[in-house]
Amino acid sequence: MWVIYNKSERAIVGLTPNSVLDVDKSTALKETVEGLVKREKVSAYDAIQVNDHKKAQEYMDAFPEKLVLTGTAKTPKLTFRDPEVFSLYITSNAPDKHPVDGIPEIAADGKGFTTLTIKKMDERYKPQRGTKDNEVLYLRTDYGTLRDENGKKDISRIQLKKGEAKIRLYSEKLKRVATIQIITPGNALRDSLYRIEFI
Repeated sequence: MWVIYNKSERAIVGLTPNSVLDVDKSTALKETVEGLVKREKVSAYDAIQVNDHKKAQEYMDAFPEKLVLTGTAKTPKLTFRDPEVFSLYITSNAPDKHPVDGIPEIAADGKGFTTLTIKKMDERYKPQRGTKDNEVLYLRTDYGTLRDENGKKDISRIQLKKGEAKIRLYSEKLKRVATIQIITPGNALRDSLYRIEFI
């Protein structure tokens, strides 16, 4: 695969297909530049060849927003842009899901519960597992009771540990849909909502 970039602007403008057989560099440059709406002469562009197909696929997934050119003019390098915004990915171990809307379901008996797993993800949906990924999350629910992972203590907040946390939601004795709200500090980590139905 070839990654084509504008030399003066140091901006990536296109990629060739990630295949076993690559076209030559001049063909890759010509075909990519001809396809640009706003273009300069072909000589204004250059290309970097990527022979590792797994790495090439990662570059394709990151292009155009998250793939950038770094290094010097003589030794350019492809780099993933540092994430600017993170999100929370939430899953439930509830045994059933509503057949229409897919909302997880637990028994509306005041004893039923589900364990929710919360993971911090970057813009490429890659889990963040660093020692700095330990934000405090503030929790609210309109129905049911939120408790720690073991179900022993009522909680209204929890701290991520290497980008992950687990909580439990216990049901009420009324059939309804509970909405869990996770509020995050600052703007870099987005707030999130998750719904569980008591049936």
